[in-house]
Amino acid sequence: MVEIHCHACGGFISEPERISYLLPSNIKTAAAPHSAFCMCARPVVYGPPPGYVSSSGMEMPDHPKA
Repeated sequence: MVEIHCHACGGFISEPERISYLLPSNIKTAAAPHSAFCMCARPVVYGPPPGYVSSSGMEMPDHPKA
């Protein structure tokens, strides 16, 4: 299982549904990960959220089914 650490405080994020994702244009230096739990009200992870399409506004091509 992959561990997710808050980029603001470096703490372990135990509840991934609370994560605030910041896109690459808002990236600052991430805190060093450590074993304590994240106590931030909204943990921060730099990068796109799961399922994010990097080219918003572009239609996804239809893939032929085999």
